[in-house]
Amino acid sequence: MHTQTRKIFIVDDEAAARLVASFPLDSPRYLLTEFESGQECIDNINQTPDIVLLDVDMPGLNGIETCRKLRNDCQWKGHVIFVSAYGDLETRLQAYDAGGQDYIVKPFNPAELAQKVAVAEDILTKRQGLEEQVQMATQTAFTALSSMGELGSLLEFFKSSFTCETGEQLASELLNVLKQYGLEGLVELRVAGQSFYASSQNACTPLELSILKHAKEMGRIFQFRDRMVINYPAITLVSSKLPLENAEFLGRLRDHLATLAEGANARAASLASDTLRRIQAKALADAFVDLSAILEVAENQQNTIRLNMLSAIDQFVQELDRSFIYLDLNQTQEDALSKLSRGAADKLGSIVGDSGDVSHRLQGVVSRLKKIVAQ
Repeated sequence: MHTQTRKIFIVDDEAAARLVASFPLDSPRYLLTEFESGQECIDNINQTPDIVLLDVDMPGLNGIETCRKLRNDCQWKGHVIFVSAYGDLETRLQAYDAGGQDYIVKPFNPAELAQKVAVAEDILTKRQGLEEQVQMATQTAFTALSSMGELGSLLEFFKSSFTCETGEQLASELLNVLKQYGLEGLVELRVAGQSFYASSQNACTPLELSILKHAKEMGRIFQFRDRMVINYPAITLVSSKLPLENAEFLGRLRDHLATLAEGANARAASLASDTLRRIQAKALADAFVDLSAILEVAENQQNTIRLNMLSAIDQFVQELDRSFIYLDLNQTQEDALSKLSRGAADKLGSIVGDSGDVSHRLQGVVSRLKKIVAQ
């Protein structure tokens, strides 16, 4: 049942009593050490016994005082079984107040002592299990709190990245997260055909630029000692000073850095799209300005042409009327020819007017497009 070796101190000023107590504990699972005084027990408590069999009536420090010093001065947490010739209630209460867990009266049945030691073992095993559970729960809680803080840095980066409008700003936010993790690093962001470089040591040196150049060829994720390289289409991230001595934290950091790089890659792609849209919008705006100017010139020219055409038509009709006296036409012929020329003049005037309406509509379309681009 018991596989763990237990250290047991037998403390009694009488050698015969120590011998009697050791008989029922003669087993490979017990490591017995005998002392003839309470002071010797205290002096050797650094051996960390699991159980102490402690006589009450001893010269010098008695068992009650010895137990109290073990608990208060030495902060020892093991199991105490008092062994005494006194069976009265007062002595038992004193033993309990001093920090004892069990009590057996001399002379005792060896089987009874063996049973009490077995019970003490069970108590110690359960206590050890509880302590391990508490330690595990504490570690789990600490890890959870640490992870929350680490994830908080990630979330803050994602939030701030949306306000970044340039590659320089995004690279700065990346290095800020590395600093919160206790790391240093280099970063290259590729946005719309342009590369942006940044270092935890401010401006990138020629050596750091060469490191980024080689890191770009190392695949998606590569770790060498305390350095880690992560590559995405729009980003190369080189992190240094990884905590190799803390495997658990290192594992979380790998995940956090991969997530960080992936988010930065997405934002860099978004910045590239934004840049392209701004370029296209500016090109369209410039084109609309040019088109508007051309339409204005064309409209002025059309207005001039319309006026000249109307003037020429009117002049033609008037000259035709004046020429009737030279054509030797009768009145009916003159009226018919005059009517025909004026009808043709009216049709030409209508056509010229229609072309002006088209120009006006084109100006309206250009005006609406300029408003859309400006939004």
